[in-house]
Amino acid sequence: MAIAPAAMALIEDHLDAPMSRLLGLKLIAVAAGEITMQADPQAMFRNRLGVMHGGYIAALLDCACGLAGSTLMPEATFSVTAELKIAYLRKIEMSPSPLTLVGRVQKGGRQLVFTEGVIRDPAGRDLATATSTLIVQSMGERS
Repeated sequence: MAIAPAAMALIEDHLDAPMSRLLGLKLIAVAAGEITMQADPQAMFRNRLGVMHGGYIAALLDCACGLAGSTLMPEATFSVTAELKIAYLRKIEMSPSPLTLVGRVQKGGRQLVFTEGVIRDPAGRDLATATSTLIVQSMGERS
């Protein structure tokens, strides 16, 4: 199912933001309630053990969950993350192949949106998952 032009504009704005560019997010597919992206793990995101830092993983999942919610935003609204819970299932190492990020809306609403996200390796194995609660706000409430 296609998404509204205003929702697509929110997604495009997000993907053009400095943080999204730093993370290297690339849009693969978008539909109402679901988004798929890719990201290439970079050396600058490694922790002292040489694997991807948990903060990097959390940022990717926050984007996947938040952008899934954006697919359903009515005109003149946006959402912000109120809660994010991460499950780190496997270590994420440097790889020449991109990671796949999928965000999906579990339940949409006028005030709250509940989402889930997953990071998968090229073999399709889940590496980390998240659940998120988003607060819907009107554009006039930006602060």
